[in-house]
Amino acid sequence: MNANLVVTDYMEAPLLLLAWIVNNSLWNTLMMTGLAAVPFIAMMVSEWFRARREGDDEGNRGKVAINRIETGLYAMVLCYAFTCLPLLNVSINPANNIPRLDDSGNVCSVAVVGEGEWGSATLNSMAGQTASIPLWWAFVHILSKGLTNTAVAAIPCTPDWQSIATEVDLQEVEDQVLRLEVSEFQLACYGAARNKLFREQPNMDRALARDTAWLGSQHLVNTPGLYDSFYAPRPIQGFPYVEARDSARSNTGPGLPGYPSCSEWWSDSVHGLRKRLYDEVNPSLWTSIQAAVGVHASAEEAVIRRMVSPRESAANGRHLRPVAGYRDIGGGGRVENAIDAVTGVASGMVGSVGGGVYVAKGKAGMDMLKMALPMVQAVLVMAVIIPLPLIMVMSGYSLTVAGTATFGLFAIWFLTFWWELARWLSNNLITMLYSGGASTTGALETAFGMANLYDKSLLVMIEWAMFLLLPMIWMAVMAWAGFKAGSQFGQQLGKGAESTKTAGDSASSAVASAATKGRMR
Repeated sequence: MNANLVVTDYMEAPLLLLAWIVNNSLWNTLMMTGLAAVPFIAMMVSEWFRARREGDDEGNRGKVAINRIETGLYAMVLCYAFTCLPLLNVSINPANNIPRLDDSGNVCSVAVVGEGEWGSATLNSMAGQTASIPLWWAFVHILSKGLTNTAVAAIPCTPDWQSIATEVDLQEVEDQVLRLEVSEFQLACYGAARNKLFREQPNMDRALARDTAWLGSQHLVNTPGLYDSFYAPRPIQGFPYVEARDSARSNTGPGLPGYPSCSEWWSDSVHGLRKRLYDEVNPSLWTSIQAAVGVHASAEEAVIRRMVSPRESAANGRHLRPVAGYRDIGGGGRVENAIDAVTGVASGMVGSVGGGVYVAKGKAGMDMLKMALPMVQAVLVMAVIIPLPLIMVMSGYSLTVAGTATFGLFAIWFLTFWWELARWLSNNLITMLYSGGASTTGALETAFGMANLYDKSLLVMIEWAMFLLLPMIWMAVMAWAGFKAGSQFGQQLGKGAESTKTAGDSASSAVASAATKGRMR
């Protein structure tokens, strides 16, 4: 008879099977050497010595010893049969995802806990070896996984901002020609247009300041006199020669590339920088973002802005030379702003370096932690399962120990829910903080790393707390609950057996008394 054990991570499948193979080997060794019977012998000898020490005042010492041995055997045999004897064949069944339902009962998202070809078939053997599992531990596995998956499926449907942001981090401008053009555009177009804007409009509101803080600013592209009044510094492939525009320029002519305006250079639907940067992004990412935010135009702008952002590129460890900085772009040359400029540069350097290093390290560490957590979980489960035969034998087939191990395994498997909940809280924290009217940054921009460093640092710290402190508290509570549950179960079993023994003794005494009276007559 097979025990179909569901797993939800690619690493959990082989480690779980390996754990039960080693577990079976240890149990077979204990059985063949007779060590598995030692706890029974030790218990009987211990009870006999205990009865001897109590003396004659306790009544019939032999009867007391037998009753106590009988009571102990009930608990030990029960524990031995259900937690030690491997009766069911292990069959590992991977489950790639856990569907989530909305209020109407429709699938609104899927929690992908593990992916890969490993999920295409069951795993029954490893290097020709199979494994078996005791009844109790099979029940614990099935119940734990069922409760965990049910709890995960109950988490409301929300966009996975963190996974989307991580995927955005992986996007990079790999085309060297495109990198060069972005650098040239930054120097010839963005710097010049922004300088002109600052001279003409030194006091701008916060929304306009945010919009003009990157190369593809809608204000710079669409406002007459800004991008449309500046031109590429050299002929650009894909933009044909226009006599009215290029006749006085060098290295061009009919049939050759021309000098597009900065507006054309950025916005052209075929050869524009925006279109070419868009094509650099993995198409599957666009699908994920569109499903999350519903507005494709804003998603495109956020991702492209992320790709050409110098701070984020530096934080990701890939500081792109084409966007190496917007140094002195906003300077109007006024003497009264010199001190502000110096202090602004100094504070910006300190804040960017300090906060950027912390956020970069924290976010990179958090991403690595998230990827490693299911693997660590699988290793912990294996570490608990392998020594179970030794633990049960050395504990004398203790129900308290069995209860502690039961709650321990359940607690480890249920960590999946806490991590999914932590991810959900992290995502919704971003939405709640940055989707309101009082926020100057959107949830999408924040998830992609374009919020201020203080907020990003705070989010990283909260994320660390949720992914580590919540599971630690959960494990501590479950360890205590398992110990108490096992102790209470053992005590109740002992009390029940003692009550049965007392009732039997009373009945026997009554029968013996009646029989004695009958003979005396």
